[in-house]
Amino acid sequence: MTKLLATFAISSSLLLSGQAMASAQDMMDKAAKLHAEAKAEGYVWKQKKMKKPYFDTYADEFAAATKAGDTVKAETAADFALRTAQGEVNQMNADVKAVWYK
Repeated sequence: MTKLLATFAISSSLLLSGQAMASAQDMMDKAAKLHAEAKAEGYVWKQKKMKKPYFDTYADEFAAATKAGDTVKAETAADFALRTAQGEVNQMNADVKAVWYK
């Protein structure tokens, strides 16, 4: 009975981690699509001293976490990438202009 419960626990955790990784991959795919749309219009979030934009940093973190099999870090990186991409698109679609534009 104990072996059966242990086997069930292990198989269910593997199944759930596979589903979590799939949902993180779906978030990352959506984020990549949104980022590409914003990048085509020139709306990429990056600070001057950064070597890469925020999205690329999160994409690298996602790839490293996926390779290592760490679902929590992969989901976190995918979530940050998606939020960043959505922010870029929102900024692109906003009718607000900066004060210094005349």
